Amino acid sequence: MLVTGAGGFIGSAVVEALVARGAHVRALAAAPGQPVRQLPPAVTAVFADIEDRETLSGMAAGADVAIHLAGPPSVHDSFRSPLEHARVHAGGTLALLEACRTAGVPRFVYVSSAEVYGHPDVDPVPEGQPLDPRSPYAAGKAAAEQFVRAYGHSFGMQPVVLRPFSVYGPGLREQSVLATILRQALHADEIVLADLAPVRDYCVLDDVVGGILAAARAPNAPQATFNLGSGTGTSVGELAALALRLAGRDVPIRADPSRRRPAGTDVARLVADRSRAEAVLGWTPAVQMEDGMCRTIAWMKAQP
Repeated sequence: MLVTGAGGFIGSAVVEALVARGAHVRALAAAPGQPVRQLPPAVTAVFADIEDRETLSGMAAGADVAIHLAGPPSVHDSFRSPLEHARVHAGGTLALLEACRTAGVPRFVYVSSAEVYGHPDVDPVPEGQPLDPRSPYAAGKAAAEQFVRAYGHSFGMQPVVLRPFSVYGPGLREQSVLATILRQALHADEIVLADLAPVRDYCVLDDVVGGILAAARAPNAPQATFNLGSGTGTSVGELAALALRLAGRDVPIRADPSRRRPAGTDVARLVADRSRAEAVLGWTPAVQMEDGMCRTIAWMKAQP
């Protein structure tokens, strides 16, 4: 199997799960010079730009599945570097698709994002909801999805598109909303966040990895799109209150509007309809939020 973005939060967990199942993994960890997470000793991490055609061709040769996770993960950062987000998410996906087409890789699993929905008018949101990206990050993901589908129709590949919602767990990115909440819940005199009202669907990393592996092998998954989420919405304020309760602390929680995204880009509510993943992939999240939060807090407490 070929895994791109293998040095990231989700990608490294996917590689570990594949190795534990006896798979031979080719790991494109990241671009040269980027920090990555440790991979299993059996896996050699390759560092190359996602548009490096020679490297991609060599890694795709003989692979039976490509799981594509590469690309900058931050919505916030995409407002500062929209061209780079477009290049990596859209152009990089196209470069990998072409390498896989040439090498005859039969299945291509693209890990997109629920951010492509923008402001859905259905709650919970199903996969057929029109896309309405509200950030350069989301726009890059949406464009990449179109290339993935086009290659499926044009070249007989077996594409699967996955849209994870808010993924969390031990090892989560320092810049994520939940990491920001937990740092303050554990150590600060108050919790200060951009906005307490937005509602998101939080799904623990282990469950999301299970959905990705199911999509890589399910016989009836090609040419389909699947939400990977819990189906339950939690506001930022509720998340902060839960973090404080589990941490055994009681400090004020307040909003600082100066930290918000550009006007018109905030998404008020984004919760998954996960019925298709249940029916087709046999996937359901197994970890309750409180358990996942406890694991994440324990991990954060252990950090130096």
